[in-house]
Amino acid sequence: MTALLLAGCADENPEYDYAIPGKICGVSVAPSDVKPLLPPGESVRVDSSESLSRPGESRSCGVIVDKRPDLAVSVSRQRGELDIAEKAGDKYINLERIPSLGEGVTSAAVGNDGAVAWMECTPKPGQRQYEFPESKEGKYGYLALEIHAGDGIKEPGNMEEWRAHIERFLRGYVPELTKVWCM
Repeated sequence: MTALLLAGCADENPEYDYAIPGKICGVSVAPSDVKPLLPPGESVRVDSSESLSRPGESRSCGVIVDKRPDLAVSVSRQRGELDIAEKAGDKYINLERIPSLGEGVTSAAVGNDGAVAWMECTPKPGQRQYEFPESKEGKYGYLALEIHAGDGIKEPGNMEEWRAHIERFLRGYVPELTKVWCM
């Protein structure tokens, strides 16, 4: 009987035997915004990749729990205005536009499996300014953010609550992202 009670408690309070990341892609993030997007497990690793031929132009990171990718973040510099909430619809399930994420964010949306944002972003001095630096063509002025969540949590019990967690992560991540990538 005691074993059954303990087993029931374990299911209600899953074990997180790892530290929740406080940085993803070099951007600070509140662990309380990350934890709801990750499943319980024994270990966590944050992998990062950046183009070696064009550093500072894009970066992708994955949060991997017990060898399973559960949260992916991609950031890329862009040259022109785009309504990412409209254009990314085929990459996400039930992508819906959300109210402003703050100054400079021109488009944002949340779906069942992630979120997107498009924002004005002048690169800081020392960061890549142009798509073609040799000729100073293709001046960067925007930043695209794509988030994919839920690979390890295939079907959340409450989709409305799950989407709220994704939106909370997005709202916390964007201001910190612009501090790192933009003037």
